[in-house]
This record gives sequence, C-alpha cells and structure tokens, in this order.
Amino acid sequence: MKEFRSDISGFYKLTMDERHELLSKLLHLNPEELEILKELGYFTSTQIDTLIENVVGSYQLPFGLAFNFKVNDRDYIIPMVIEEPSVVAAASNAAKMARKHGGFHSEEVKWVFYLNLCLIRLLLDKEH
Repeated sequence: MKEFRSDISGFYKLTMDERHELLSKLLHLNPEELEILKELGYFTSTQIDTLIENVVGSYQLPFGLAFNFKVNDRDYIIPMVIEEPSVVAAASNAAKMARKHGGFHSEEVKWVFYLNLCLIRLLLDKEH
C-alpha cells in the first residue's frame, strides 16, 4: 500500500458518496472493497450519519445476553455485543460463581464515563 497522509480536514462535511470516493482514491480500493464499505446493514445513510462523525460504513456483530449477574443486591441481564466465542458464556459462568457469594458490589468513586445506548426496533414484516 502506498503511503498517504491522514490529516484530512472537513471529512465530516462530505456526503457519504464523497467520503467513499475519497477513501477509494486514498486507499486504492477495488470495486469489491468499495461495495463492502457501502453496505450499511439496517441503516440508511441518513440514519447512520447522525450516530457518529466521519461515518463511512457499518458492520454487524452478534448481540447476546449474559445472565446471573447480581450487582449491589440487584439482578441484571447484561447485553454484550462481541464476535468472540465463549465470552458471553464465561461472563455468565463467572457471575453465577460470584452470585453464590452475594454477587458483585460496586460503588461510584468518581464519575468517569457517560454511556449512550441506542436500541433500534427492526420491523421484519415489511407490511407494517
């Protein structure tokens, strides 16, 4: 791959098509690679462009649930998005072991991170 500069100003101002064109030239993408990049999954380009800045594409990962979590005497089902096998099962198993001894206990030491969670309802029946 040829050397290139990553100091690209105003990328966020470009349309999705313009971003793809620029990336194609910059990275010498072949048509197949460009088509993969253009695949947005369940999103429209308008939807995905409002979620984060400098969007060029999307990809899917499996969405699983980890069970058995008790934190501060309250039960939780933990959503996990990950491609690695056995991680959800391992987390559930660890939580099950911790649960036998009262579960996990947590306290806020200082505010560290603000979480945004976006859940999208998918309509599989096209008639609705």
